Amino acid sequence: MQHQAPATGSPTTRSPTTRSTAAGSTAAGSTAAAATRASVVEELYAALARGDVQALVDALSEDIAWTVAAGLPYAGTYVGRPAVLDVFARYGAEWDDLSVVPAQVLAVDDVVIALGDYHARGRVSARPMSARFAHVWRFDGGRPVAFETIADTATMVAALGDAGAGPGRSGAEPGTAPVRAN
Repeated sequence: MQHQAPATGSPTTRSPTTRSTAAGSTAAGSTAAAATRASVVEELYAALARGDVQALVDALSEDIAWTVAAGLPYAGTYVGRPAVLDVFARYGAEWDDLSVVPAQVLAVDDVVIALGDYHARGRVSARPMSARFAHVWRFDGGRPVAFETIADTATMVAALGDAGAGPGRSGAEPGTAPVRAN
């Protein structure tokens, strides 16, 4: 099953094969907490699949540190929910039909790792893109306090074409692309 991207250009997920694995210390409580965190992350991807970026952002810590991989024109660490919304606006400005497809979700203690693929088409270049990713989610209590994406940025930048050229060039200012927020 594949979810289509919302017309707004905001990212989605499609994930019929997502598998969760919880590991931790031998204490049953630690494994149960890791499994709960894995479920939270799966719900975040489900919100994205629905095009509900606001639900994803609302589930994050108010002072979330959201790190976009070096090599991308909008690389860096963004702090706070409003900054994360700006990042999603940039995604919408750069990509058409962006989907985030986690294939596996692994949890250990306060860290959840999602492995998967991005699929999209560069908005300026119209070039298709498929790139592997690892997402690292760090929790404090029940909410993510940090997110980092590790990705095949060379493939992503190539698909952006001219929009990906030059350091710090995103092709759009934050907040200029529509972001579906319910």
